[in-house]
Amino acid sequence: MTRKTWTLLLAGLFALAAPGLAAAPFGHFGGIIGGANAGGGFLPLHGWALDDGGIARVEIWVDGQPAGTAYYGFARPDVQAMYPGYPDSPTAGFGFELNSALWLNGMHTITAVMVSKSGERVTYGQQYSILFTNTTHTLVPFGAIDFPHSSAQMFGNCDLSDPVRRYSVVTGYALDTGIELGDTGVKWVELLINGAVYANTVTDSFYSDATGGWSNFFGLPRPEIKTRYPSIPNAFNSGYRFVLDIGVLVALGFDQGFHELTVRVGDYSGQVANIAEIPVVFLCDYAVGAEGSVGGISFPVPNGIYGGSAVTFTGWALDWQGIDRVRIFVDGLELGDATYGLVYPGLNLYYPGYPDTPAGGWSFTWDATRYADGVHTLQVVARDELGADTVIGEVTFLTDSYFGGGGGH
Repeated sequence: MTRKTWTLLLAGLFALAAPGLAAAPFGHFGGIIGGANAGGGFLPLHGWALDDGGIARVEIWVDGQPAGTAYYGFARPDVQAMYPGYPDSPTAGFGFELNSALWLNGMHTITAVMVSKSGERVTYGQQYSILFTNTTHTLVPFGAIDFPHSSAQMFGNCDLSDPVRRYSVVTGYALDTGIELGDTGVKWVELLINGAVYANTVTDSFYSDATGGWSNFFGLPRPEIKTRYPSIPNAFNSGYRFVLDIGVLVALGFDQGFHELTVRVGDYSGQVANIAEIPVVFLCDYAVGAEGSVGGISFPVPNGIYGGSAVTFTGWALDWQGIDRVRIFVDGLELGDATYGLVYPGLNLYYPGYPDTPAGGWSFTWDATRYADGVHTLQVVARDELGADTVIGEVTFLTDSYFGGGGGH
């Protein structure tokens, strides 16, 4: 076989195995999730995009004018299976919350423009004609409860003679949009317990260091919500936070056991909506004996790649009885205790009153050069002052000697 023939054969094989050089961006724009062709308020748009040099952004256009930039980076295992050689193929999905209230009602044309990191622009061929149908009475407030999770146990100190109180926190965000002047915006947020109002952010808000700062309050910063809903003026300050003393509630007649927490929101035009509801369990702390610790691992991140002699694991841990030590295990082998007592921002927002809340952070420096490249598992165990151990986190990550500086990828 001649050298020319080999060259052509190898070129053909490489062309099959790798993305085409300097190929234009491509992908799929799916319109509204679920396939609807009409709607009001925020319309969730979705799709995916790839490019041999990587995708810089995906723009959403309405009637030939830019409406905003989609969030790019949602997991799409189906796309990864079809195009494994492309950058970003595992996370090629994009999404965009289109605020249809910013346009007049009627038919509008929605398109997606995929922009590569080298500046190539491609308008996806499929465009959607969508009927915007906004009315004031349908543009009700919306949002979510972020903390606690559904069916969470909420503990209280039911000994009212004890001056050391124990608090439980409910946090989330609330938003509102409208089509009339002065309509857009959240006016108040209420927390209901079993359908009865517990607190209102207009009449019951206060500030206290003991309860972790602003309590029964609306207007806390939520920058990630502003990123998701950039067209809503108050999105940056859309956070709410309520504080409950479960011990006091039990003394007032609430049974220990399941209860319903509901968040109700009113806007400036008088629209009212229940934006979220979760079941929770009220418990007196003495009824369960020694409780487990709570905590988490901030670093390493799942499936991250690290290397070097100074990889620093970090996280946080709290226990109502106090943390005695934080034990570190890698691949099932105990390596020692983490340094505990570091300042960890945000703990007081969710866990006010715990003995170690002001400094509940931990860190541990690990020498990855002593381990073979490949998959490893970090497990963190917190021991409280009574000697009870709780696994507070487990993360699988990878090591590669290429990352010799101790960083990650």
